[in-house]
Amino acid sequence: MDAFIASCLERLIATSAQTVVLVALVWGLCRLVPRLPAGTQCWLWWLVALQALLGVVAPALELPWLAAQVSSVPAAPLETGPAAATGAAAAPMLTVASPVATTLSWQTGWVALWLAGVLVMAAATFRDWRRSRQLLGQAVPSTDEALVRALALAAEAHGLRRAPRLRVSDRIDSPQLVGPWRPVLLLPANRSLSGDDLDMALTHELVHLHRRDLWWGWAPTLARHLFFFHPLIHLAVREYGIAREAACDAMVVAGDRRCRHDYGRLLLRLGTSPSLRTGLASASPTFLSLKRRLTMLQNTASFPRAGSFLLLALVAAAGVAPVRLVAASSDAAAVAAAASRGVTGSGTTIIQTSASLLGTNGGESEVSGQIHLSESGPDQAYVRINGDDERTVMNGSTHDLEEARRAVGGQGQALWVRQGSSRYLIRDPGTLQRFDALIAPIRRLGEQQGELGQRQGKLGQQQGKLGQEQGELGRHQARLALAAAQRSLEGASGDESPLEQREQAEINARQKALGERQEALGRQQAELGRQQGELGTRQAEATQRANEGLKRLLNTALANGVAQRIGN
Repeated sequence: MDAFIASCLERLIATSAQTVVLVALVWGLCRLVPRLPAGTQCWLWWLVALQALLGVVAPALELPWLAAQVSSVPAAPLETGPAAATGAAAAPMLTVASPVATTLSWQTGWVALWLAGVLVMAAATFRDWRRSRQLLGQAVPSTDEALVRALALAAEAHGLRRAPRLRVSDRIDSPQLVGPWRPVLLLPANRSLSGDDLDMALTHELVHLHRRDLWWGWAPTLARHLFFFHPLIHLAVREYGIAREAACDAMVVAGDRRCRHDYGRLLLRLGTSPSLRTGLASASPTFLSLKRRLTMLQNTASFPRAGSFLLLALVAAAGVAPVRLVAASSDAAAVAAAASRGVTGSGTTIIQTSASLLGTNGGESEVSGQIHLSESGPDQAYVRINGDDERTVMNGSTHDLEEARRAVGGQGQALWVRQGSSRYLIRDPGTLQRFDALIAPIRRLGEQQGELGQRQGKLGQQQGKLGQEQGELGRHQARLALAAAQRSLEGASGDESPLEQREQAEINARQKALGERQEALGRQQAELGRQQGELGTRQAEATQRANEGLKRLLNTALANGVAQRIGN
């Protein structure tokens, strides 16, 4: 459950950011290419909604374009064994649990707020659906047999299998089309339209049916529900609705300039009328949409159909598939950062990543522990140099490491301590043995964390491979959707071919199987994360005890005269 909450929030944030880029691209295209047909603009804005939906349900394609982060890890001091020099085996050794409970708490709160918003949007849509049902229930069948026959002939001319049912209602001011499954064409009882005006209004609604707008409109509707908080999604849905109406307007007046004038007067006569979310009306819902429709009605310039298809294909390929920018391989970046700060010496290279700290010996020495790549460090620091076995464990900055090495000078075993502004050097074997005993529990906990980290790494690799497979399936789905959109744009039937239906069924089956595998891996990762959290808590407690013991050990060493004060 925790993994689902974190994944859900991550997808919402990443998809919202990608939507900003895609909306900017589509907005620019629609403004910079004034000859772009309304139908093409409609599908461009529809692709924005598709991108938002895929971002929530489909795995993202990870692009390692971000610089790797090099930072200090708040890990407890730890001495690694001989496997530390191998890199992969030692990488997770110093991983300490972050405040998981706090993080999940605020993540759960945000996801709960999001779900509440989605429910509110769903309730509004359900209310509109109830109103549309009531509207249809109160409407009466049309008694104009000539009009019914004319509508049937017009539907046949538009390639529709059957004409919509024709009913009359005294609760509407303009013709409306309601219901995707069994569409009903409602006519206003209180407003009489002349023969030509009625013909154009009915043709507009039949064009909606021919384009299957009641079906395609579910993608923007769902996107608006899921991203109710995103203003650009609302902008995209609004632009989609305006372009959709303008596309139908263009098909009504195609090739007839005089008809454009009459049709514009009809739009002005119908005026504005709020429409239900579950239906389409000839009238515009707002004055802005009416103005835009009248403006787009004046666009008589032609645009190559191949150009429209190419533009749609480019936008779909570039911006629809979910994409996540991730950091590049952090090991190489960390090595470069450490080298640029001059953190090398005596054959030792210190490598620090966002997940762990690695000590590489280069054939000479090995360093591990809580090491800061900056010169600043904690008020109390220590460096334990083990002499013959060339292993060094520390808790401090790189500056502390260099200073301790200069103080010891390669002369056997020693413990260098910085207490505030004072420095001490301890060589007493008994004191060194007691210090080693203090950090032994931390070392054992670190080894257990290392084993868990290796298992988590293997699971992460499996999840990455599954994510790549799901990304390929998502791109295949987008291709099928784009092909269907192109057929509708060209006036052909939007039905999928048997081959496309089989491909879609195979994609759905594979996505379901991949989703189940991802869920199983997620549960395993969550369990390992829980174990890491428990080890981290135990390690934090052990570290606190070790720090307290170190203070007592230093005080005893000072009292016994075995701690030599050096420097200032």
